[in-house]
Amino acid sequence: MIKINYLYIFVLLIFPNIIYASKISVVNIDLLIENNDSYIEVIKNLEKSQEVHLRDFNNIEIKLQKMLNDIESSKLILSEEENNNAIFDYNQELATFNELIDKFNNHYQNQLIIIKNKILKEIIKLLEQYAVDQNIELILDSTSYLIASNALDITDIINIELNKLKIDLNFEEFENN
Repeated sequence: MIKINYLYIFVLLIFPNIIYASKISVVNIDLLIENNDSYIEVIKNLEKSQEVHLRDFNNIEIKLQKMLNDIESSKLILSEEENNNAIFDYNQELATFNELIDKFNNHYQNQLIIIKNKILKEIIKLLEQYAVDQNIELILDSTSYLIASNALDITDIINIELNKLKIDLNFEEFENN
């Protein structure tokens, strides 16, 4: 019996951190970003900005479709060389249009990444402060674990603090050169 007591005391002295439970919390980063007031506002503005370009793209598509229809309808009338020239012109216009669409998509995709990174930096600051204030040793993203108690989820707490911040989010307009 005395050996067991000595062993118990020895274990307590050698491994004190094992006895105390670690404080762990979980947060849903995606939810915080998607529900952030500043993010929602900048996304609305970004979509308005895209509408002008989308109308222009639609007009270009209509022009390209007309070119293709003209090529199809004049196949029998035009010589082979004239027909090949018309097809070449159409293919060049189509390639230019596809390149423009790719630039447009990449531009706005990059702008979204920049915006989300700004919000993520603010979230990290809030999480660091919360961890210090609450003596939390580990905070996991909701995608990093399988099951956890709802009591561990601090998403709502961080969301309230995040929405108190007025994050200056903006984006660069797409310039069609």
